[in-house]
Amino acid sequence: MVAMLELLPLSPTWVLVGVCLVLYYLYLTWPFYTFKRLGIPGPKPVVNFGNILSYTEGSHVFDCKCYKQYGKVFGFFEGRTPMLMVGDLEIIKEITVKQFNNFSNRRDLGSLLEAFAGGLFVIEDTDWKRVRSAISPTFSSSKLKQMSALVEKCADGLVSSLMEKQEKRVMFDMKELSSAFSMDVISSTAFGVEVDSFKHPDHPFATHAKAIFKINMLKGFFYVMLPPPFNHIFKLRGFSLFPKFATDFFKQTVHNVIKMRRGNPDDDKRVDFLQLLLKAHNKTLDEKTSEEAVDKQGLSMTEIVGNSLAFWLAGYDTTANTIALTAYNLAFNQEAQDKVREEIDRVVQARGKLDYEALNEMRFLEMCVNETLRIYPGAKRFDRVCKEDIEVKGLHIPAGTIINIPAYAIHHDPEIWPEPEKFRPERFSKEQQESRDPYAFLPFGSGPRACVGMRLAMLEIKHALAKVLEKFRFVTCEKTEVPLRLENNNGNQVTGGVWLKVEARTHTPRVRMSSA
Repeated sequence: MVAMLELLPLSPTWVLVGVCLVLYYLYLTWPFYTFKRLGIPGPKPVVNFGNILSYTEGSHVFDCKCYKQYGKVFGFFEGRTPMLMVGDLEIIKEITVKQFNNFSNRRDLGSLLEAFAGGLFVIEDTDWKRVRSAISPTFSSSKLKQMSALVEKCADGLVSSLMEKQEKRVMFDMKELSSAFSMDVISSTAFGVEVDSFKHPDHPFATHAKAIFKINMLKGFFYVMLPPPFNHIFKLRGFSLFPKFATDFFKQTVHNVIKMRRGNPDDDKRVDFLQLLLKAHNKTLDEKTSEEAVDKQGLSMTEIVGNSLAFWLAGYDTTANTIALTAYNLAFNQEAQDKVREEIDRVVQARGKLDYEALNEMRFLEMCVNETLRIYPGAKRFDRVCKEDIEVKGLHIPAGTIINIPAYAIHHDPEIWPEPEKFRPERFSKEQQESRDPYAFLPFGSGPRACVGMRLAMLEIKHALAKVLEKFRFVTCEKTEVPLRLENNNGNQVTGGVWLKVEARTHTPRVRMSSA
């Protein structure tokens, strides 16, 4: 035995290598005991990967499986980072609303979201409160009413495009058309730029927006698996989740529009998103640190650009997907589609036009959109970070814990939503909504940090669908996929498109029975 040991390479170098390997292994695995110490169940992690290898079918599939197997609160890992998944509705209410001050920030993804620096997505604490208060008035009822005419003009473009499809009796990808509509709306309501994506599908705005949403999730997974020193190196190298050429294009576009507006005093009368941000510009913030900006109001130029970019892109894809997916659901549920069309006809006939107030009266249409968002939420999960140790409804949450809220899994919980895969707009009737916990439906997040533009998104979706359903009926075609397959990311993008056809409406006059 001694002779064998003498043959082993026990030089100081090898000893140092061995010690380093052991220390690195401990570094990688030490967080894996986090949830065992807290008594929280969850799937077993793999060294260096955590549970990311289980995302092959999609993080939403992983969430649903764990939600069913481990319960509504469980722990998992992305790389070596502990993630606490909370699907308990009472705890969600505490985290996102009642105890908001302790959970006001989102996960810091470093350079992955560098393109949105200064945007509501990424800023924290007092900066977030200041920016949110400056942006919120943009989405008031009076501002949305002013934007409604621009949205209607873009919806007319969608109707014209569908008219061509109907006359030629051809199949089409509804996602492509709704994306063109969404790009036109965002460009006009946010920046006063007319794109006309239907006539110019290769417009730089459209091509660069599509490029941004071809997100390489492997980059994100690779990033979270690496130790912090490597993350700092990647930040210096400009490592991002989104293609740099595409985000640079939109940043430069925002700068160009700002430059033009500053040279034209008449632009000060505009009511679009960018102009409202420019009115809130506070030059003193451009040179201030976060600590120095605590007592300040308004926005820095970095925040104006970051939020412009975020608004442009956040308002583009999810809205387009939801329009296409609602059309898909109506194509498979003709009775619901008939009911929507009857509602549109009744409201327009009563008001004489399809305007902002008319859309607000279309309750069943909104029920159909909400049911689509339940089945295909715009964000399958969202997160918050715990600032200080806290106990919430008997659950101990240590400071620094990243909490994920599984919107998709909650939306597909059969205990809350019987037969969750079925499209049933009646789930959102006033009676059923009042009998259900409001935190069971989280399409736009929850609490003060929910999506600030959700009212504009709903206006766009309803306007597009109402305009189209005045003229056409959605039907399935040979290329319609059943079921649809969601992309492996956190949004509601669909693999292979949403293929449909439209038929011209046939108006059957109502016969009024005589009382004789």
